[in-house]
Amino acid sequence: MPSAKAYQDQLDMLRRGSDPLRIAYTSSPSFLSSAGSQVKSLIVFDSSFNPPTIAHLELVNRTLANRAIVEPGSVANVLLLLAVQNADKPTVPAPLADRLAMMEQFSLAVVGGGGGGQNTDKVNVAVGITKHARFVDKADGVFGMFPGVEEQIYLTGYDTLIRLLDAKYYPNQTLEQALGRFMARCKIVCYIRDNPNWGTAADQVQFVDDIRAGKKPNVPQAWASRIWLLSYYAGQRGPIKLDLALVSSTAARAAASQTGQSAEGLALNEIVPHGVMRYIVDNKLYVK
Repeated sequence: MPSAKAYQDQLDMLRRGSDPLRIAYTSSPSFLSSAGSQVKSLIVFDSSFNPPTIAHLELVNRTLANRAIVEPGSVANVLLLLAVQNADKPTVPAPLADRLAMMEQFSLAVVGGGGGGQNTDKVNVAVGITKHARFVDKADGVFGMFPGVEEQIYLTGYDTLIRLLDAKYYPNQTLEQALGRFMARCKIVCYIRDNPNWGTAADQVQFVDDIRAGKKPNVPQAWASRIWLLSYYAGQRGPIKLDLALVSSTAARAAASQTGQSAEGLALNEIVPHGVMRYIVDNKLYVK
């Protein structure tokens, strides 16, 4: 099992240093092994991972299976990114060091998924930590560390897309001033699903259609072509029989508590990958 102490050391080094981004773990030493290596695209999954779930895993696997994103037979590179500071979410209940340890376990599930509908037999995964809360600053940090990367592809849910395009996070700037360089060099793959807080999947598609039609004030129409919407459900593979709408980090935390299951009646092993489950159980995370 990974060591939370080792990851705490990594967090301390990030906080003490001047660099905005630190790579804390790689599944292979070949992950963007040379700073000058030319890489067409880097898939970035920025999340709170509190904890990582099979829904997170399905989003990564569906992205790797998409031929428009990953060329068949190519080597795919995935960066799991955790912000030390988050614009909306506190660092509780799981300490950041434990989250990083769980992300390492999650990365093993990603790497082990090669051939399960993915377009590639080789997936390199890294776990990174950043001081930045905003996507535009995170992207700048990644491009600074890996200048050979041509394009970053950010995996998000609809709620994250809404926050990204919310002007309140960019005081004294227009959205184009704040996000122009991000949208020029990055794409967003947004997974949509019916949600009582955000509306139906059709409502979410309409949001991007409205951008394309110039109906969203201050959001450039051209940005719609940089946002790819994918259904959360289509193309589920393998042993996943569960409705992923029931799967969330909140459900995992409830299942790991003394109740033993989520409000939806799911056990922990139904919500998170096996290695993540073992880490949660062994370290008694989320127990109230």
